[in-house]
Amino acid sequence: MNGLSARSRAFARRARWGLLIPACVLAFLWFFQGVSFLSEEEEALWRKVRAAQTSLAAWRDASQLPALYPEYDFSKTDPWRSGFIGIEWSPVTTTLGPIEAKRTAADPLWSVYALREFRKFGLKEGETIAMISSSSFPGLVYSLLAAAEHLGLRVLWIHSLGASTWGANIPEMSWPKIGELLRNGGFLSRKPDWYTLGGGNESGGGMSPEGRKALLAAALHDGVPMLEAATLQEMIELKTKHILSVKPRLVLAVGGSHSTFGQADIVPPGGGWYTPEDTERVDMGEGVFRAVLLSGVPVLHFLNLRPLARSAGIPFDVPPRSRFGGGAGDAACAAGLLFYVVFLFRFHRWRRDE
Repeated sequence: MNGLSARSRAFARRARWGLLIPACVLAFLWFFQGVSFLSEEEEALWRKVRAAQTSLAAWRDASQLPALYPEYDFSKTDPWRSGFIGIEWSPVTTTLGPIEAKRTAADPLWSVYALREFRKFGLKEGETIAMISSSSFPGLVYSLLAAAEHLGLRVLWIHSLGASTWGANIPEMSWPKIGELLRNGGFLSRKPDWYTLGGGNESGGGMSPEGRKALLAAALHDGVPMLEAATLQEMIELKTKHILSVKPRLVLAVGGSHSTFGQADIVPPGGGWYTPEDTERVDMGEGVFRAVLLSGVPVLHFLNLRPLARSAGIPFDVPPRSRFGGGAGDAACAAGLLFYVVFLFRFHRWRRDE
């Protein structure tokens, strides 16, 4: 009898271990199924962007901004201290935008994502790209610039000063001020080639006189010329002319300023890579985006952040971490399923001793 009990207890122990071990294996596969760790070089870039964010947040918190805007608690709206999160509304605000997307756009992983995409595309030091950007996603703008500078690319850069809600829409901390702080801290080496006001026709349409005045003063203080045009079509042609004059290998489009897609309310779904062939299957509007593609230059577009972040492996609206998620999920799921099937064939919940 005692021998039987001993055998039963031994079998029970083996059964428990038989359940615990596969549980640990499956947990391991679940945790690492989509993780992509950074190389030493990528980690250094990530840390540079994160240090820039910490510097911006420290300046903001020590400035007069908390007193000027007491209705905003930056520790809650910008809990991870990116320094790139604005306020809900101001005289320089152009449209609506969710705060969750703005926090996601500030994730330093975008700099590493951009570096990887640049290299996959075959860009090399000294080559030229162009960027048309909006102040709606200041964190993303900086990450792309940091990646381009890291790789030694030349960038023709036209930047729109108007911003949607929660972007760089604090008049005292619009993009020109952000850029100045980044340059002074050694985190950025350059200014834009041109500014536009943003808003309707990219000439400040829809902004209050106060907002237009604040942005014009900021651009003047920054020493960056304003790109001005009488009509939207003239602005589209002017931007396209400047971009194509440098023969860029790639154009980055951040946000969706009025000239990007033209008069029609058209936004390609999800953002990401677009090639000249895509103009035949996707309505690109009649703006700079389409004109650049028709000239034979591909575009990497950043706008609809949720699906774009998911495909890039960047978590949506979570604290920054120096690793990607996603990307290897299918293989890990298949491995986990195969392991579980094999385990079921071999596992014995009970055994009758003769």
